[in-house]
Amino acid sequence: MRDLMQWVGVPEAEQTAVLASPPDEHELAAAVAGLRRDLGSLDSSVTWRAASGTLPLYAYLTVLPEVLAWHAARRVPRAISHATMHQLGSRVRDGGVVRPYWFSRHFRGSLYRLGRLQFDRTARHGEPLLDVHIPGDGHLTPEACDDSLAAARPFFAEHFPAEEYKRAYCTSWLLDPQLADYLPEDSNILRFQRRFTTESVITQADDDIRAFVFDLPSGAELPRRTRLEAAIADHLAEGKHWHHVTGWLPL
Repeated sequence: MRDLMQWVGVPEAEQTAVLASPPDEHELAAAVAGLRRDLGSLDSSVTWRAASGTLPLYAYLTVLPEVLAWHAARRVPRAISHATMHQLGSRVRDGGVVRPYWFSRHFRGSLYRLGRLQFDRTARHGEPLLDVHIPGDGHLTPEACDDSLAAARPFFAEHFPAEEYKRAYCTSWLLDPQLADYLPEDSNILRFQRRFTTESVITQADDDIRAFVFDLPSGAELPRRTRLEAAIADHLAEGKHWHHVTGWLPL
Protein backbone atom coordinates (compact mmCIF):
# COMPACT_ATOMS: atom_id res chain seq x y z
CA MET A 1 0.00 0.00 0.00
CA ARG A 2 2.82 2.43 0.83
CA ASP A 3 4.49 1.77 -2.54
CA LEU A 4 1.22 2.57 -4.32
CA MET A 5 0.78 5.75 -2.29
CA GLN A 6 4.30 6.84 -3.20
CA TRP A 7 3.63 6.13 -6.89
CA VAL A 8 0.57 8.42 -6.96
CA GLY A 9 2.36 11.07 -4.89
CA VAL A 10 0.63 10.87 -1.50
CA PRO A 11 2.71 13.07 0.87
CA GLU A 12 4.86 11.13 3.33
CA ALA A 13 3.09 12.59 6.37
CA GLU A 14 -0.28 11.49 5.01
CA GLN A 15 0.95 7.95 4.23
CA THR A 16 1.51 7.19 7.92
CA ALA A 17 -1.92 8.49 8.85
CA VAL A 18 -3.55 6.45 6.09
CA LEU A 19 -1.88 3.20 7.17
CA ALA A 20 -2.97 3.85 10.76
CA SER A 21 -6.65 4.18 9.75
CA PRO A 22 -7.68 1.29 7.49
CA PRO A 23 -11.37 1.12 6.54
CA ASP A 24 -13.84 -1.60 7.39
CA GLU A 25 -12.93 -4.73 5.39
CA HIS A 26 -16.49 -5.40 4.22
CA GLU A 27 -17.00 -1.82 3.07
CA LEU A 28 -13.66 -1.91 1.27
CA ALA A 29 -14.53 -5.17 -0.50
CA ALA A 30 -17.85 -3.72 -1.69
CA ALA A 31 -16.21 -0.53 -2.94
CA VAL A 32 -13.46 -2.42 -4.76
CA ALA A 33 -16.04 -4.69 -6.42
CA GLY A 34 -17.90 -1.62 -7.65
CA LEU A 35 -14.76 -0.02 -9.06
CA ARG A 36 -13.91 -3.25 -10.87
CA ARG A 37 -17.39 -3.30 -12.42
CA ASP A 38 -16.94 0.30 -13.58
CA LEU A 39 -13.58 -0.23 -15.27
CA GLY A 40 -14.05 0.46 -18.98
CA SER A 41 -17.43 2.13 -18.47
CA LEU A 42 -18.22 5.80 -19.04
CA ASP A 43 -20.47 5.88 -15.98
CA SER A 44 -19.81 5.22 -12.31
CA SER A 45 -22.04 3.03 -10.17
CA VAL A 46 -19.94 3.47 -7.03
CA THR A 47 -21.38 5.70 -4.33
CA TRP A 48 -19.62 6.97 -1.24
CA ARG A 49 -20.92 8.04 2.13
CA ALA A 50 -20.49 11.71 2.98
CA ALA A 51 -17.92 10.81 5.65
CA SER A 52 -15.94 8.01 4.03
CA GLY A 53 -12.61 8.43 5.84
CA THR A 54 -9.81 6.50 4.14
CA LEU A 55 -12.21 4.11 2.36
CA PRO A 56 -12.08 5.77 -1.10
CA LEU A 57 -8.28 6.02 -1.07
CA TYR A 58 -7.86 2.38 -0.03
CA ALA A 59 -10.34 1.28 -2.69
CA TYR A 60 -8.66 3.31 -5.44
CA LEU A 61 -5.21 2.06 -4.54
CA THR A 62 -6.42 -1.54 -4.35
CA VAL A 63 -7.66 -1.46 -7.95
CA LEU A 64 -4.83 0.74 -9.25
CA PRO A 65 -2.73 -2.18 -10.62
CA GLU A 66 -5.77 -3.45 -12.53
CA VAL A 67 -6.46 -0.02 -13.98
CA LEU A 68 -2.83 0.32 -15.06
CA ALA A 69 -3.03 -3.10 -16.71
CA TRP A 70 -6.18 -1.93 -18.52
CA HIS A 71 -4.24 1.15 -19.71
CA ALA A 72 -1.34 -1.02 -20.85
CA ALA A 73 -3.66 -3.29 -22.83
CA ARG A 74 -4.65 -0.20 -24.82
CA ARG A 75 -0.99 0.85 -25.18
CA VAL A 76 -1.44 4.00 -23.11
CA PRO A 77 2.09 5.20 -22.29
CA ARG A 78 3.11 4.65 -18.69
CA ALA A 79 4.07 8.32 -18.38
CA ILE A 80 0.51 9.39 -19.23
CA SER A 81 -0.91 6.87 -16.76
CA HIS A 82 1.39 8.27 -14.08
CA ALA A 83 0.53 11.90 -14.85
CA THR A 84 -3.16 11.00 -14.75
CA MET A 85 -3.08 9.14 -11.45
CA HIS A 86 -0.70 11.53 -9.72
CA GLN A 87 -3.62 13.90 -9.16
CA LEU A 88 -4.99 11.45 -6.59
CA GLY A 89 -1.94 11.82 -4.38
CA SER A 90 -1.98 15.59 -4.67
CA ARG A 91 -5.53 15.73 -3.29
CA VAL A 92 -5.03 13.57 -0.18
CA ARG A 93 -5.61 15.63 2.95
CA ASP A 94 -6.37 15.28 6.65
CA GLY A 95 -5.30 11.71 7.30
CA GLY A 96 -6.11 10.15 3.96
CA VAL A 97 -9.33 11.89 2.95
CA VAL A 98 -9.98 12.54 -0.74
CA ARG A 99 -13.04 13.89 -2.51
CA PRO A 100 -14.04 10.53 -3.94
CA TYR A 101 -16.62 11.40 -6.60
CA TRP A 102 -14.06 13.12 -8.81
CA PHE A 103 -11.60 10.22 -9.04
CA SER A 104 -14.12 7.71 -10.35
CA ARG A 105 -13.23 9.10 -13.79
CA HIS A 106 -9.58 8.20 -13.39
CA PHE A 107 -10.30 4.69 -12.19
CA ARG A 108 -12.89 3.69 -14.76
CA GLY A 109 -10.43 4.53 -17.54
CA SER A 110 -12.25 7.52 -19.00
CA LEU A 111 -9.96 10.42 -17.98
CA TYR A 112 -6.36 11.09 -19.08
CA ARG A 113 -3.97 13.93 -18.50
CA LEU A 114 -2.24 15.06 -21.68
CA GLY A 115 0.16 17.80 -20.70
CA ARG A 116 -1.56 20.77 -19.07
CA LEU A 117 -5.17 19.58 -19.52
CA GLN A 118 -7.23 16.51 -18.71
CA PHE A 119 -9.64 14.91 -21.17
CA ASP A 120 -12.57 12.75 -20.11
CA ARG A 121 -14.26 10.39 -22.56
CA THR A 122 -18.00 10.90 -22.60
CA ALA A 123 -20.94 11.15 -24.99
CA ARG A 124 -23.80 13.55 -25.58
CA HIS A 125 -26.86 12.67 -27.67
CA GLY A 126 -24.96 9.66 -28.95
CA GLU A 127 -21.93 11.67 -30.12
CA PRO A 128 -18.55 10.85 -28.52
CA LEU A 129 -17.19 13.97 -26.84
CA LEU A 130 -14.25 14.90 -24.65
CA ASP A 131 -14.79 16.89 -21.46
CA VAL A 132 -11.86 19.20 -20.77
CA HIS A 133 -10.75 19.65 -17.16
CA ILE A 134 -8.10 22.03 -15.85
CA PRO A 135 -5.88 20.72 -13.02
CA GLY A 136 -5.03 23.35 -10.45
CA ASP A 137 -1.26 23.07 -10.83
CA GLY A 138 0.90 25.16 -13.14
CA HIS A 139 0.17 28.07 -15.44
CA LEU A 140 -2.57 27.96 -18.06
CA THR A 141 -0.36 29.31 -20.82
CA PRO A 142 -1.62 29.40 -24.42
CA GLU A 143 1.33 27.29 -25.54
CA ALA A 144 0.65 24.56 -22.96
CA CYS A 145 -3.05 24.51 -23.87
CA ASP A 146 -2.20 24.37 -27.58
CA ASP A 147 -0.01 21.33 -26.99
CA SER A 148 -2.65 19.52 -24.93
CA LEU A 149 -5.48 20.18 -27.37
CA ALA A 150 -3.30 19.16 -30.30
CA ALA A 151 -2.46 15.88 -28.55
CA ALA A 152 -6.04 14.94 -27.66
CA ARG A 153 -7.50 13.74 -30.94
CA PRO A 154 -4.52 11.58 -32.04
CA PHE A 155 -4.19 10.12 -28.52
CA PHE A 156 -7.79 8.93 -28.40
CA ALA A 157 -7.73 7.85 -32.04
CA GLU A 158 -4.78 5.58 -31.27
CA HIS A 159 -5.89 4.16 -27.95
CA PHE A 160 -9.68 4.20 -28.40
CA PRO A 161 -10.07 3.80 -32.17
CA ALA A 162 -13.75 2.83 -31.99
CA GLU A 163 -14.59 6.33 -30.73
CA GLU A 164 -14.14 9.37 -33.00
CA TYR A 165 -13.83 12.63 -31.09
CA LYS A 166 -14.46 15.80 -33.07
CA ARG A 167 -15.39 18.23 -30.30
CA ALA A 168 -14.38 19.00 -26.75
CA TYR A 169 -16.55 20.58 -24.08
CA CYS A 170 -15.54 22.38 -20.92
CA THR A 171 -17.84 23.16 -17.99
CA SER A 172 -15.95 25.32 -15.53
CA TRP A 173 -16.05 28.47 -13.47
CA LEU A 174 -12.94 29.46 -15.45
CA LEU A 175 -15.32 30.19 -18.34
CA ASP A 176 -17.42 32.59 -16.23
CA PRO A 177 -17.38 35.91 -18.15
CA GLN A 178 -17.40 37.83 -14.86
CA LEU A 179 -13.68 37.08 -14.58
CA ALA A 180 -13.13 39.71 -17.27
CA ASP A 181 -14.18 42.33 -14.69
CA TYR A 182 -11.13 41.50 -12.59
CA LEU A 183 -8.40 40.14 -14.86
CA PRO A 184 -6.34 41.90 -17.56
CA GLU A 185 -7.26 41.31 -21.18
CA ASP A 186 -4.09 39.31 -21.82
CA SER A 187 -4.48 36.99 -18.82
CA ASN A 188 -4.08 33.28 -19.49
CA ILE A 189 -7.55 32.57 -18.12
CA LEU A 190 -9.28 35.01 -20.45
CA ARG A 191 -7.26 33.66 -23.36
CA PHE A 192 -8.45 30.18 -22.41
CA GLN A 193 -12.06 31.39 -22.28
CA ARG A 194 -11.86 32.78 -25.78
CA ARG A 195 -11.07 29.35 -27.21
CA PHE A 196 -14.62 28.19 -26.47
CA THR A 197 -18.02 28.96 -27.91
CA THR A 198 -20.23 29.52 -24.88
CA GLU A 199 -23.27 27.27 -24.75
CA SER A 200 -24.92 27.70 -21.35
CA VAL A 201 -24.59 28.68 -17.70
CA ILE A 202 -25.04 25.56 -15.59
CA THR A 203 -24.84 26.00 -11.83
CA GLN A 204 -23.45 28.18 -9.10
CA ALA A 205 -19.77 27.36 -8.56
CA ASP A 206 -18.95 29.00 -5.22
CA ASP A 207 -18.50 25.78 -3.23
CA ASP A 208 -16.46 24.09 -5.97
CA ILE A 209 -14.14 27.08 -6.12
CA ARG A 210 -13.60 26.95 -2.38
CA ALA A 211 -12.87 23.23 -2.57
CA PHE A 212 -10.72 23.03 -5.70
CA VAL A 213 -8.97 26.42 -5.72
CA PHE A 214 -8.48 27.00 -2.00
CA ASP A 215 -9.09 23.50 -0.59
CA LEU A 216 -11.24 25.16 2.08
CA PRO A 217 -14.79 24.49 3.30
CA SER A 218 -17.70 26.86 2.90
CA GLY A 219 -17.46 29.82 5.29
CA ALA A 220 -13.68 29.74 5.70
CA GLU A 221 -11.78 32.98 5.12
CA LEU A 222 -10.21 32.98 1.67
CA PRO A 223 -6.59 34.04 1.10
CA ARG A 224 -5.68 36.69 -1.47
CA ARG A 225 -2.19 35.55 -2.48
CA THR A 226 -2.65 36.04 -6.23
CA ARG A 227 -4.68 38.30 -8.49
CA LEU A 228 -7.07 35.43 -9.23
CA GLU A 229 -7.56 34.56 -5.56
CA ALA A 230 -8.21 38.22 -4.77
CA ALA A 231 -10.75 38.43 -7.60
CA ILE A 232 -12.58 35.33 -6.37
CA ALA A 233 -12.61 36.43 -2.73
CA ASP A 234 -13.61 40.05 -3.46
CA HIS A 235 -16.46 38.92 -5.70
CA LEU A 236 -17.85 36.60 -3.02
CA ALA A 237 -17.36 39.20 -0.29
CA GLU A 238 -19.64 41.52 -2.25
CA GLY A 239 -22.39 38.90 -2.11
CA LYS A 240 -22.00 37.91 -5.75
CA HIS A 241 -21.64 34.39 -7.13
CA TRP A 242 -19.47 32.52 -9.60
CA HIS A 243 -21.00 30.11 -12.10
CA HIS A 244 -20.03 27.06 -14.09
CA VAL A 245 -20.28 27.88 -17.78
CA THR A 246 -20.22 25.33 -20.60
CA GLY A 247 -18.40 25.99 -23.87
CA TRP A 248 -17.17 23.86 -26.74
CA LEU A 249 -14.47 23.87 -29.39
CA PRO A 250 -13.64 21.70 -32.41
CA LEU A 251 -10.64 19.40 -32.15
